[in-house]
Amino acid sequence: MNPTLQQTPAEVNHVYETFQIIKDFENPIQIFREAFQNSYDEEAKEIYCRILVEPRLGGDDLFIDIWDNGLGLSEENVPFFFGLAKSTKVTSKMMPKNKIGYKGHGTKIFFNSERIEIFSKPEKDKAGWGYILLDPIKQIEETNEIYRYSERIEENNCSIKLPPDFDTGFYLRIKNPYLFKTQQERYMLNHLYLRDYSKWYTVFGNIKHLFDKQAPQVNLYLHGQNIDYFINNFRDIKTIDPPPTIVEKDNVQFEEIKMGHYFPLERTDDKSMKAYVKQIDSSKQYYDYYSRRIYRDRVFIENNISFNFIIFVEGYETKRRYDILLSRREKINIARNLQHTDGERYGLWACKGGVPIEKVDEWIIGGRGVGAYTYMHAFIDCDAFDLTANRGSVKNTDLQILNQVRNKVTEILNSRPIESALKEREYWESFEKTQRTIKGDSVELKERYKSSQKKNDITLPNGEKLTVPSLTKTGYSESETLILLINLLAFYPDLFKFKILDYNTTKGIDFVVEMGANPKYIELKGTFRKKINHSFRNIYKFICYDMPLAENDVIEDVEPLITRLRIKEDDTFESFDMPFNNKKYRSYALYPDSPGKLQSMEVIVLKEILSDVIGAKW
Repeated sequence: MNPTLQQTPAEVNHVYETFQIIKDFENPIQIFREAFQNSYDEEAKEIYCRILVEPRLGGDDLFIDIWDNGLGLSEENVPFFFGLAKSTKVTSKMMPKNKIGYKGHGTKIFFNSERIEIFSKPEKDKAGWGYILLDPIKQIEETNEIYRYSERIEENNCSIKLPPDFDTGFYLRIKNPYLFKTQQERYMLNHLYLRDYSKWYTVFGNIKHLFDKQAPQVNLYLHGQNIDYFINNFRDIKTIDPPPTIVEKDNVQFEEIKMGHYFPLERTDDKSMKAYVKQIDSSKQYYDYYSRRIYRDRVFIENNISFNFIIFVEGYETKRRYDILLSRREKINIARNLQHTDGERYGLWACKGGVPIEKVDEWIIGGRGVGAYTYMHAFIDCDAFDLTANRGSVKNTDLQILNQVRNKVTEILNSRPIESALKEREYWESFEKTQRTIKGDSVELKERYKSSQKKNDITLPNGEKLTVPSLTKTGYSESETLILLINLLAFYPDLFKFKILDYNTTKGIDFVVEMGANPKYIELKGTFRKKINHSFRNIYKFICYDMPLAENDVIEDVEPLITRLRIKEDDTFESFDMPFNNKKYRSYALYPDSPGKLQSMEVIVLKEILSDVIGAKW
């Protein structure tokens, strides 16, 4: 006998759920990913995006305007646009209609803002209409009810409209999105950053065009903040590859971005790399411009699942020709918060609908770990991947499918042709490093020699010359102070009343010296500072080249124990070398604030010894 099942209605707090989904998109830049995808799904051929900032008393207003010539939003689908989990991109059986965004969550990122305005023209030769939604977050917080949007607004009363040459289309205006409230987030609206994001993380970065010749060709026309800087500094093949296309519409400049992720032309031998260096008039080494596609195929696995897989391998400068925000060895005139590293950007990527979703270096079984594949520019595009609600990960995919894809990818990477191609890239990478080391050593040798010619000499009474240690940002060089001391003791071995037994820069103790039958510890410094990175308890003396501190200055160690500097202008120098013994000189010593815990510690300042005791000249 079957037990009677009690039916419990599934209750959902729609207000709370809507609020949480609106707030779920932590990265404000995802606004553009969602908007571009919606336009693409509605068969637009042209998509425009403009960032506009209008000053006002006490601040400014930020507008994100995105419009297209797609099918537009039909009137009956307006509730789907404003509603939660209501999508026109699924069948009656809740299956996606070959779309990336089908959960009905994506547009909710627009709603985390002060005002949303839409204009739609779904039918040719008929007027469009609009709707306005005012501050949905505030509405929910104040009323604890779902937000309400305006009644239909006729075209003549709409503040936004499509260009006259668009037969159909959709216009979205977002006013003051809260995630872009401060300048800390607004850097993402810089044209350099926005174009990079569009070409990598949105539908315009998809890889489908490499496998499907029938894939729709759609153009994005982008106008981010500071677009003038981009146009003025990246205008031709000498600065960027491919060079940008700039178009003007209604007196506004836009960069035309074509559909599809960019992969560089192949350059695999000396001749092609050197020809490219000549073409772009580069002073960089030719071997940094290596580029090769080593795999492109449709891969079939179990359960009728397949995926597209493409692998490029690229040299250091090749990546930086098109990826202009990639950090570099040399300093570049681009704000650091706009830049990214090779490890963040390059490696193995999982895609859905051709669009890169997340980097998955860890999928490579037995691999080197995340961020280790910076020479690889590789994408796995699988329609069986299931995305998380914010479309930032493929982790909702069935684990069996993920493992099958992962195993196949590893099998391909471990195949002989791919291993051979990767080794070729590694050879060029090794060659690059070797050549760079040779060049770097040569440059350093010239710089060091040039620097040595500018150094000051110290002339001893016997006519021999010593070299003044180099002055760096943190003070005089400690290693060169050591060289000065060793050379000085070569001429005057009995100068001090101690003998150096040992010196080791890899240990905490610099000098071990002999005083009578007892070993003592002397700490070496280039320039003496107020903070000592050792304990005073074990230090017998200090030796430094320069003393910039004054009488009664406080000097602390790591504990910290406190001492004060005492300076004696007319002290008597003690030496085993009789001509120097009892000479008058300026002496320095550290005296503890708490007597009994520490002994006083002499500070031997070589500059004073050379001048007052030995009589050297600079």
